[in-house]
Amino acid sequence: MKALNESDADRISSLPDDVIQSILAFLPVKDGAKTATLSKQWRHNWGATAKLVFNGGFCQISAVEDYVLKASKLMWEIYKALLLHEGPITELVLEIPGLRPCTDMDLMMLFVSKKSVQKLTLSFYEKRALEDKISSALFTARQLSYLRLRNCEFSAPSWFLGFSKLARLDLYGVHVPSPSNFCEDFLPKCPVLQHLIFVIQGSDSRKAELVSPSLKVFESNLWNVCFKHTPFLSTVRIELMDVYQNDKLSKYRAYDPDIAAAFSSLPAIEKLIIGGQWMGFLASGKVPSKLPTYLHQLKDLKLGDILLYRLSEARVLVCLIASSPNLRKLTVVCNCIHASLPKKRTIDILKLLEEHDHPTASCFQCLEEMSISDVLGMRVELNLLRFVLATAPQLRRIFIKPDGKMDPRKAHKFLKEVTRFKRLSREAEVIYVSKDEN
Repeated sequence: MKALNESDADRISSLPDDVIQSILAFLPVKDGAKTATLSKQWRHNWGATAKLVFNGGFCQISAVEDYVLKASKLMWEIYKALLLHEGPITELVLEIPGLRPCTDMDLMMLFVSKKSVQKLTLSFYEKRALEDKISSALFTARQLSYLRLRNCEFSAPSWFLGFSKLARLDLYGVHVPSPSNFCEDFLPKCPVLQHLIFVIQGSDSRKAELVSPSLKVFESNLWNVCFKHTPFLSTVRIELMDVYQNDKLSKYRAYDPDIAAAFSSLPAIEKLIIGGQWMGFLASGKVPSKLPTYLHQLKDLKLGDILLYRLSEARVLVCLIASSPNLRKLTVVCNCIHASLPKKRTIDILKLLEEHDHPTASCFQCLEEMSISDVLGMRVELNLLRFVLATAPQLRRIFIKPDGKMDPRKAHKFLKEVTRFKRLSREAEVIYVSKDEN
């Protein structure tokens, strides 16, 4: 065989710099840092890697070690890797199990600010991390364009001037001392923020008025919120994970929820997703037949965990439908927790839909697709489908997905009755999705 010369043996080093950088980006930080010892060229390659990811494979720490020792060891291992990196860092990710906010984190945050890191992820997996406040040094990193935090206390210091470049903020499972202050004081200091995920631990009964002039996407589990100044907000997703309970509805009712006020500043809303107990919260207050201001841009509406046979929640559904003249897609996910309630509690949703002072057909003039899930075979569900089929001239498809416990014979009878309903649209197709396909 022909002997390999030096250039043949080291083909990787001869690759273009951008290709080498792509390879290093896929390596764990610990392995990438080791390549810096191969040669002077590879030291340069490692130093030019712009994204550093410290995850579970970076450092193995014994679970029985005390918190202070564990945190110190983790931070020291991270420092050693960073010492080998001399170039700029645009993205830094810390997702190491066992890592918690600590005093050594102050130096790390100063490093983030000095290196002009633009994207930062800090995930603390232990629930005890909620007891620890994130380092105040984080708020000096005004160059951040993306910030993602998980499981910590998030509270901006009084001297905080704002994140002038922050475009996306993801807060998962964080503890915020005052959600209302966060929405009304912190968010206005992020003038270019466009995407906010705000999933908090605990609750605050005070109403939070969302003030964010550039925000386009808002996802949260915050229940007592209204959109005060959000002129560009196009997607709203609020889903509460708590189990539906009547005693909590009584608690919500004490705060006099107002659906009209909640949606008072959504001129650009295109997609609205309501899930969990937020439907119950909205329904526990006064619900008008339609909102004071039409949601002209709303194209996609999803209502999850809705009790269609509960009059108050049916009113919320009808209110939003009647206020969305250009709706194209409607998704309804029924709540089957209270499916055993007496039939006398069933309401006539057709009557609600026909109570408005405008032609009922205008509700679904633009509707093209509807999906109803967790169907129980109740009369109120049939009446809703009957109304949609009779008043939607552009309708193309209706998807019907039964609840997992629905008897097959009852499901067949339900579908048979739906297929007999009159259809305004000749193209309207009823598609039954079986349990196995769900």
